[in-house]
Amino acid sequence: MSDIRHSLLRRDALSAAKEVLYHLDIYFSSQLQSAPLPIVDKGPVELLEEFVFQVPKERSAQPKEQTKDSVRQIIFSSLFSPQGNKADDSRMSLLGKLVSMAVAVCRIPVLECAASWLQRTPVLYCVRLAKALVDDYCCLVPGSIQTLKQIFSASPRFCCQFITSVTALYDLSSDDLIPPMDLLEMIVNWIFEDPSVLQVLMTLQLHLTEKNLYGRLGLILFDHMVPLVEEINRLADELNPLNASQEIELSLDRLAQALQVAMASGALLCTRDDLRTLCSRLPHNNLLQLVISGPVQQPPHTALPPGFYPHIHTPPLGYGAVPAHPAAHPALPTHPGHTFISGVTFPFRPIR
Repeated sequence: MSDIRHSLLRRDALSAAKEVLYHLDIYFSSQLQSAPLPIVDKGPVELLEEFVFQVPKERSAQPKEQTKDSVRQIIFSSLFSPQGNKADDSRMSLLGKLVSMAVAVCRIPVLECAASWLQRTPVLYCVRLAKALVDDYCCLVPGSIQTLKQIFSASPRFCCQFITSVTALYDLSSDDLIPPMDLLEMIVNWIFEDPSVLQVLMTLQLHLTEKNLYGRLGLILFDHMVPLVEEINRLADELNPLNASQEIELSLDRLAQALQVAMASGALLCTRDDLRTLCSRLPHNNLLQLVISGPVQQPPHTALPPGFYPHIHTPPLGYGAVPAHPAAHPALPTHPGHTFISGVTFPFRPIR
């Protein structure tokens, strides 16, 4: 790498940047033939920082990588993986322009590289890329969101990662962090076309069980549920005077369905008391009450601590429960037991 650097120092900035990418293509192609799972070394990253991002520094080198797709992924990662230094701003600016252009011309290889980048990169940087795309396609030019919408069939993987990043971007904490209506409609259309963004939780239990992580690894943090429930409660209060009871009921049904699937699959680990306390702020909803306190039939999982979902559920009093002393409760009617079984779908009403 030192010989390459000395050669690059004699070139102008544009030709040096082109030459770096050329050498990296050759470098990674040769490395892939000997190392199926390569590690990006510091040398190539430092060359990129000095001759592409114009951040001079001293350096050392080392090698590693296979196939054209793999080379592309490694070069993309070398270019745009954050390093925690002042070159990151230039990286993110260039990345936003590149991915935005890839969306405009439907350049699938770049979108696939961006999808891998979004999957591996800390959320702080993913949010920055998502915001750049939202600005370009939802804010700057009216109607341009149709271009973004059409890439769904070209790169579903990128769209899935983009949805995740947009979710992190718009945390509903202020008016500026509420997603544009065009963006929401586009994501709803994507999900209707391919609900597998949603169905991943249904397959999660099997994967966690195979790896002995069921009940140990909570993929949905309970802390993330708090602002969501608070926002639903705030919106319900606002809609109350507008005779929007059906819309409120539908929103609570959706929340209950999501909670049920998340808990039954082992993605959300929390005590029922915590969940009851959190949801007690919401308007009454029969399905939600059933989810937070009703029975859920699950095989025992010793990995779960007592008192945690998914297998510790007791029915609420008078809801399929038999009192210890029936005579002491003569006025209590009996109700048929209701059983929740993971994998059973809920009645679905599309949002209009």
